[in-house]
Amino acid sequence: MTYESFDFKKENGIGHLKLNKGEDFNKMTLNFWYELPRVLEDIKKDTSLRVLILSSTGKHFCAGMDLANFGTLGSGDTKKDNRPDKARSGEVLYRVAMELQENLSKLEKLRIPVICGIQGGCIGGGLDMATAADLRFATKDAFFCIQEVNIGMAADIGTLQRLPRVIPEGKVRELAYTGRRMYAEEAKDSGLISDMFESQEEMLEAANKLAKEIASKSPVAIYGLKAVMNFSRDHSVSDGLEYNALWSGAMLSQKDMTEAITANMEKRDASFDDMVDVKKFNESNS
Repeated sequence: MTYESFDFKKENGIGHLKLNKGEDFNKMTLNFWYELPRVLEDIKKDTSLRVLILSSTGKHFCAGMDLANFGTLGSGDTKKDNRPDKARSGEVLYRVAMELQENLSKLEKLRIPVICGIQGGCIGGGLDMATAADLRFATKDAFFCIQEVNIGMAADIGTLQRLPRVIPEGKVRELAYTGRRMYAEEAKDSGLISDMFESQEEMLEAANKLAKEIASKSPVAIYGLKAVMNFSRDHSVSDGLEYNALWSGAMLSQKDMTEAITANMEKRDASFDDMVDVKKFNESNS
């Protein structure tokens, strides 16, 4: 997989997706948004992957939207009589927002857990992206900002929906209304990040250690855990319990359970098969 805005590598079931435009603060350009759903689709189809680490290069994790690309969207530079009316301009902006939302939701909906490593600024759309991950680590110099209010708009691609499920709603409202920076120590106290580190190297080392531990577990069990927790977060307790029971009834792996128990008794590392590739499955059953 080769991309302009991302670097991707994998080893022993762990994928590492890295934003590689550090010299430009990893701004979310048009090319970024073009490539993101494609790289996530490739990751989704790779049944050998067990965990994904999301990180970036440079001083800042992500400075958010590249306003040079998006600032004039829907306005045009044609004569007044040739411009679309307000309803049509609003409708196209609605479609753009929905598409960007869906691109970040693809990250949240990945079968595998996503560990996000954040250094420096995590601003605007960068925070939208970070909240779509399962877990977040940060360096001590990291800060988080719902930037949109500072440029006269409301955040609209995920932060206002996901962040209140991670930290107290009152804290989210304060950050959204003021556009202030929340630094790593406050983010850790609030529960946004699991831990903070002196350097990016230490952070990524910790992320990789955690990824290895997750990758050692049954991939079917990990998929089930993520699916059930995501569903339960967005539904009532009774609906979540029913979904949990249905999932267990349909996808409880007796083979993986036997291997996990046996490996524990024999004091060895368990070995689990990868998930089944859809294409190969269809070919074998055709």
